Amino acid sequence: MQRRNILKKKARQRVLGEQPADGIQREQRLGLHQVALYRKGTVSSGVSWSSVAMPENFCLIENYEEVSQFLALLRRRLDTQGQRLNRMRVEGKKIVQSNRLQSYIDFATLKHISPVTALVLASEYDRAIAVFGVNELLRAVNLHLWEPEVLATLKDVGFLNLLGVEDPRSKLEERNGIYTIPFIAGSKVRGEKIEGLIKALGELAGSSGVADGETLLGHSRVYDGLGEAIQNVQDHAYPVWLADPSLAKKWWMTGAVEPNKKRFTIAIYDHGISIPVSLPRWTKYDEFRANVAKTVGGEYNPTDTPHRDGETIAKAMELGHSSTGKDYHGKGLPVIRDIIDNCRSGTVRIISRNGTYTCTAGEEPKHASHASPLRGTLVEWEMLL
Repeated sequence: MQRRNILKKKARQRVLGEQPADGIQREQRLGLHQVALYRKGTVSSGVSWSSVAMPENFCLIENYEEVSQFLALLRRRLDTQGQRLNRMRVEGKKIVQSNRLQSYIDFATLKHISPVTALVLASEYDRAIAVFGVNELLRAVNLHLWEPEVLATLKDVGFLNLLGVEDPRSKLEERNGIYTIPFIAGSKVRGEKIEGLIKALGELAGSSGVADGETLLGHSRVYDGLGEAIQNVQDHAYPVWLADPSLAKKWWMTGAVEPNKKRFTIAIYDHGISIPVSLPRWTKYDEFRANVAKTVGGEYNPTDTPHRDGETIAKAMELGHSSTGKDYHGKGLPVIRDIIDNCRSGTVRIISRNGTYTCTAGEEPKHASHASPLRGTLVEWEMLL
């Protein structure tokens, strides 16, 4: 039985891209010390014995390994907390917010966080709220010590709302010439949500002097690319055989616009099985394998070769057939890439499990494979229109 459980755990880590429990250790034993607890406009005093330091540079592009390992650690902590809450509910115990914390995530160690990586961070908390209802206990600790730039980015992407620090924002604020749309989430392809995001970005650009911002986005085929990305989540990210009660089976999306430069950024993320793991379920998988065999020699199973994930994603982008075989689902992964071909300039970046793929207009695509995985798939477009 023990061996079976170990094998199941390893299979889960391989499929979902989870970091083994012996990954990076960031907990600092500080001894009993005072902390300030923020929630819904109130501040109260508390104490804690330890804290978990966040990476100073919270960016998956500039600091991938450290950030991906931290996200795995955060996921385990949130799951442990959520499972404890569920046990308390089953046992009929009263759940109350205590001012005595065993440990907390220390956001004060953050010096920089990119908006796209902030979306990934927000998705972990939103997942834990959806699955375990941990929002009953979430608070911000020592908010007054957070870097102003970090606080602003987390506020813009909608993260502070998850912690119960503030209500959803009714008005967007410009920061350094950039407007950011608070994240939205869903589980299905919802055209109105895609249209809403594109319209909001277009209106923000228009209000800042960019004529026909929504039309520019339309010409870039961003609607098709977003639709294809979400369709991939719905069709492939969370297959029926993936019985994992900790998954919310959702996608998360945000966008930003820098009107003065006509620069638009859109990102979508899911916690699914990743592109490499989903490939063997393509109806055109045999063609994919033949294509790989011609270029690299021999064959390999992408599910079991995370050290080649970057190369796998690159080959999938070249082939790009829909894994369902249904024409109305679009043209597959190339549609995600084609957006930048309809822009003045642009970059599409995909991170899925251990692989990264980057394609900039006018340049040869690049790919890399990392030691640590990121759960699921992150797609980001940067467009100059």
